[in-house]
Amino acid sequence: MGRGEYQSYCILKFEGRSDTVRKRMKVMCETNDGFIISEKDLELRGAGDFFGTMQHGLPEFKIANLFEDVEILKMVQSVAMKILSNDPKLEKKENELLKELIKEKFVKRIEI
Repeated sequence: MGRGEYQSYCILKFEGRSDTVRKRMKVMCETNDGFIISEKDLELRGAGDFFGTMQHGLPEFKIANLFEDVEILKMVQSVAMKILSNDPKLEKKENELLKELIKEKFVKRIEI
């Protein structure tokens, strides 16, 4: 389906003959759903390069695999958002330890 009444086309050009290249082209031919395409790309690349760690030197995930553990990561994100919506500055007594851990782990990196 194209724009308006007009037919649209997609021409894929690639180099390389690796298995990964073939798999990427296969998913691009099977769907135009960007979420499915990005999920497959993440699966093929692996989580270690998700944030461009090679370029920026960010550490790889030590606890979770971004692709395999997506459901638990979504749950953690939901809990974190709930905490922040109820206590944006982490000033409540029950969030004191969390605030200290965040300062300890992240503030030092930002100051460098």
